[in-house]
Amino acid sequence: MDAFAPVWNFLLVHPLLSLLIGAYDLIPDFGLAIVLLTVGIRLVLYPLFVAQIRSQRAMQEVAPALNELKQKYGKDRQRMGEEQMKLYRERGVNPAMGCLPLLIQMPILFAMYAAFLQVGGGLGQEPLKGSDYARFLPPFIPNPVGPDETLDLTAHWLPWLTGGLGQADPGLFIEYFKVLPILAGLTQLIASIMAMPADQPKSQDPQAKMMQSMAYYFPIITVVFAWSFPSGLAVYWVTTTVFQIVQQYVVTGWGQLTRWVPFLKAIPTPADRGMRRAQRAAIEEAHADMKAAGAHADAGTTNGEGARRRGRRKRRRG
Repeated sequence: MDAFAPVWNFLLVHPLLSLLIGAYDLIPDFGLAIVLLTVGIRLVLYPLFVAQIRSQRAMQEVAPALNELKQKYGKDRQRMGEEQMKLYRERGVNPAMGCLPLLIQMPILFAMYAAFLQVGGGLGQEPLKGSDYARFLPPFIPNPVGPDETLDLTAHWLPWLTGGLGQADPGLFIEYFKVLPILAGLTQLIASIMAMPADQPKSQDPQAKMMQSMAYYFPIITVVFAWSFPSGLAVYWVTTTVFQIVQQYVVTGWGQLTRWVPFLKAIPTPADRGMRRAQRAAIEEAHADMKAAGAHADAGTTNGEGARRRGRRKRRRG
């Protein structure tokens, strides 16, 4: 790992630190700088995350049909693979799109963790100018602090974080009431529930059941990790999850959140309008197909009647 550290720092950690310092230069509050950087990352990756949300929803909806295929062709792996790919093509499902954004997000998350460790251990303790950290700053990002000043790591809108965002959340009022880790878990729970379809069909597929269980386990895991990690990482995670919630509201709607918060059913979402348009288009396409099938049937009947008439004339002549 030590041999890989310079490459890891060069490719991800130092660029993220540079962007974070640049955001701090625009907004002289380290917490708001993290929020600004997080929103920027999410906007850049927005198309990928939209594709991920739609792919996850499509995979959940196709699970019952996939379970039927497993019951029918489970012993024939080759036939099962062929039918599975056929089902994916018919439903417009691309399983790879559900994993690609995660493969991108996880290195960013680990790099942010490494960046906050370096911030807490170095940038918050020594002047930025002339330090080792100043060497990786690109020319277009200015030094936001004076020659003898250290980087202020406090978030002034989070007053209980007196040690700065490079340290773990100390808790509000009591040690065990850690606001940011609890908030990170709560927002993750909301996002996970919204990711599940409102009318999700029942499935006996063990993999589908495991994915549904992870929707409730993952928020707990988030709280456990955020409990002792630098609080800046919790600010990053809360911000990126809130962005995800808004994104899911626009793309796929409330999901199963309406089961827990019923009044949300009365609040329409942009996704509802999109689904209604898709349903109308599907109905119109089905009607067009039925008309075309009826026309072909009428033509076949007419041709058949003509053939019978010609046969009767031939018999009379004979």
